[in-house]
Amino acid sequence: MHVTKSAVAGGAYLVLLALVPAGRGSAAPPSTGLPFDTEPDPPSYTFQLDVGMRMRSFPWLRFHMQGVGVYQPGQSYSVHFMKIPWFAPRKQQDADLSMLDPLMWPKRYTYTPIGERDGNTLFALHALNDPTLVSATVGIGPHGCARTLDATYNDGTHVQSAVALSKVGAFLLPTTMNATIDEPHMAFTADADFTNYTFGSAQPDLGKSL
Repeated sequence: MHVTKSAVAGGAYLVLLALVPAGRGSAAPPSTGLPFDTEPDPPSYTFQLDVGMRMRSFPWLRFHMQGVGVYQPGQSYSVHFMKIPWFAPRKQQDADLSMLDPLMWPKRYTYTPIGERDGNTLFALHALNDPTLVSATVGIGPHGCARTLDATYNDGTHVQSAVALSKVGAFLLPTTMNATIDEPHMAFTADADFTNYTFGSAQPDLGKSL
């Protein structure tokens, strides 16, 4: 079967939106508390996200996406992509990053500790309202911060990610994320940079130049 470059890259774009998967909706019962200590909850903030993707096999496509993210404590953690490839579906320009924030888990997942690895506590997550996510394992490091992600989807896609954090002001926040993405017929590497954090704002300037 012949597959065009635009079709292949379009598939990669859709996988990118699942890079940090999260359940949809918020109808879960109240949380009884997380089984680990977390960093102090930061105020609302905005940030920029730059993502570079490349195929790990022929035709070796490369492309970038840039967006503006918004974090609202206990409510949402998302990115609106403003710069996307010409082939990307225009109706899918938003990504949910809430799996990176354990404080948002109770409304989106069931979660169970399953062991330790490389100094991280591993949790098995199952989405409450996202039937596309088969399973996910998140590694929680010191201060309750997500360090690793491993997710499998019902179309056969497998995503493994590692998150690096550093102090931004008084808070420990993501600075980079690297991922390998394996679809049934395609394989990619994705590298994301989180920059330009601005605290006290939940209204990103969607018209700003990225």
